[in-house]
Amino acid sequence: MGKHTEWRNMVKKERRRRIRTLKAKEIESSLEYQNWCKEQEALELLEAEQIEKSNKIENDKWVQAEQVALEEWKKIQIKNESLLQKKLQQQAKLKLEWELEKQKREREAERLKEIEEENRKRQEIFMNNLEKFLNGDLMEPPKELLILYESKPNCEPCPFFTKTACCRFGDECSRNHKYPGISKILLAANMFGHFGLENANYNEYDTDIMLEYEDTDTYKDFKDFFLDILPEFQKFGKVVQLKVCNNYEKHLRGNTYIEYADIRSAVQAYRALHSRWYGGKQLSLQFCHLLSWNYAICGLQSSKRCPKGRACNFLHVFKNPVKLHEENRHSERPRSTPSRSWRWSESPERPVTKDKEMEKHSRRSSDSKHRRHRYHRSSSYRKRNG
Repeated sequence: MGKHTEWRNMVKKERRRRIRTLKAKEIESSLEYQNWCKEQEALELLEAEQIEKSNKIENDKWVQAEQVALEEWKKIQIKNESLLQKKLQQQAKLKLEWELEKQKREREAERLKEIEEENRKRQEIFMNNLEKFLNGDLMEPPKELLILYESKPNCEPCPFFTKTACCRFGDECSRNHKYPGISKILLAANMFGHFGLENANYNEYDTDIMLEYEDTDTYKDFKDFFLDILPEFQKFGKVVQLKVCNNYEKHLRGNTYIEYADIRSAVQAYRALHSRWYGGKQLSLQFCHLLSWNYAICGLQSSKRCPKGRACNFLHVFKNPVKLHEENRHSERPRSTPSRSWRWSESPERPVTKDKEMEKHSRRSSDSKHRRHRYHRSSSYRKRNG
């Protein structure tokens, strides 16, 4: 029984296989199956072509990226080489420049040493000639002192400096200033300092500061100043002109001009008085050249018709209390002793504070006001009783 069952199972299995085979042959022999196979083959071919195409595209991209990277690497290498070459060239250039600069400094040091030695010899000769000129052994001054120094040679001359030897912009002026080596005229900048000049421009802050102050007080102190400094300047020669500015502008305020009859006297005065102390101030003398006093002094000052008043950039000067030719004739007469703030000194003095000076002038003006009030009262009393 067992063998028969196995045999039957094998027969059934074989029969089923033959049936499947026959059906498969029938299907394969059918047209639909053949078309389906062709479609499957076409799809497989298309998919293979797409895969191959995408692989080719990716490969091309990779090759292109590799080529770009290689080119970039080559550029970087070339750039590094060029930078290295530039660095080496720069180092060589710096080394060469350093050597040239070292040689230049050595040559410059030698040249400066020669110039210094030459200037020292020239200065010795100049000082000897200057001493001879001041002592009267030479009739003409040294040529070195006759040279004009120009602040800006390529610019137009400053009209105010040319006429007044002063400019409100100083050395910062955009025009040319010509400074003489020596001349007959000395300029002492801001030598005359006074309460009436220094506080005249501060009225906008304190309108009462100059209320009881008069120009006569300033002129009275100017007379003391004039009679004090004139004999000192006359020690060195004949003084032709002595002008003191009463302008309110800082570059002209209190400027004192001294004109001598000859250059030798002016040089002697400069050598003796420059950097000396007077009235608590250290004098700063300089030589200046004026075309004419008529050009320097404001023409409308005498008639009091100047539209700018004392803010004018031309000179407004005090009227001298004495004529210079009379003063020169009687220069041997004893002078009155001036106040302590106007004495000559070799060292600085203790300055007088503005508060004390204001108190003194206010007391003086109040006294004069009281005298005028008392005079008016007495005159009115005489009229009533007359």
